[in-house]
Amino acid sequence: MVKDYLLVRTSQIQFFKTVPFYCQSKDGEFILYKQKDEILARERADANRYPPLFIHSRDKEKALKELTRRLNIELARQVASGGLAAIKAALSNIVREALAPDQETAMLALPETLDILFSNMDRNHTTMEYLTKIAITSDLLVEHTINVMTLTLQYCFFMDLPEKETTTLALCALLHDVGMSRIDKKIVESKKRLSEKEFSSYKTHAELGHDMIVLNTDFDVAVANVALEHHERLDKSGYPNAANILSQEGQLIGMIDSYEALTYQSKPFRKAKSPFKTLRMIKDEVIAGKFSRELFKNFTSCLTR
Repeated sequence: MVKDYLLVRTSQIQFFKTVPFYCQSKDGEFILYKQKDEILARERADANRYPPLFIHSRDKEKALKELTRRLNIELARQVASGGLAAIKAALSNIVREALAPDQETAMLALPETLDILFSNMDRNHTTMEYLTKIAITSDLLVEHTINVMTLTLQYCFFMDLPEKETTTLALCALLHDVGMSRIDKKIVESKKRLSEKEFSSYKTHAELGHDMIVLNTDFDVAVANVALEHHERLDKSGYPNAANILSQEGQLIGMIDSYEALTYQSKPFRKAKSPFKTLRMIKDEVIAGKFSRELFKNFTSCLTR
């Protein structure tokens, strides 16, 4: 049955050795394409010269362990090569995997992946210069996610947070919008004001992301909380639940998410603002009771250091 087989992403074909691959015949029957302990050529995968390939659901756990191990070996090699290009490529690949549709299994590899990334980067000013200079030319959601993650790291390094807390917050930033992968792409990438119906659909990404993380991972509870809370505000003006009892992580990523959207994203009905003007707007929201005064002070300090 089709449900017994899981599609393998073309970008990951070369990372599997221990599990067999299957392809579908014209009649829809699944037939063996690659035996276990064989590796397919990376060049052919890069050129998209393989048919759609699948693994059997019974091999899922084994495949995930191998994928995690080999992806992280590749990531460690990339980052060890040094330079902005390597860091940019590593971050881009992480985000693409996290945001791709049906990526629940890929999310499980992220904590170890982030550990590898951070262990190869020092915590000094040079590191932050690399991170803040990362220029992403991919779609809006990937760019937004990397910006939020970078700003979150800048905050963590400025506050000299412990490595474990930094890794958790980075993971929170990375997955705060993961629910967007379940929203119509036309809505996610719209440059126009959303209609009431479209905005109602858009707002569901918070709960969708929360449920995806809870149901498919064993991450720190903060990661799921951030996915759910990053559009909530302390005065109950946010969504999806108009809650005002929020986690510190949810408040922080919510503020950074708002700052990034106003500063980096231009739309026909709203031009991107300078960092100073954005901070003034957020300060007004702090005064109105939407954001924490302490978090705002610390975030502003990390930006102006």
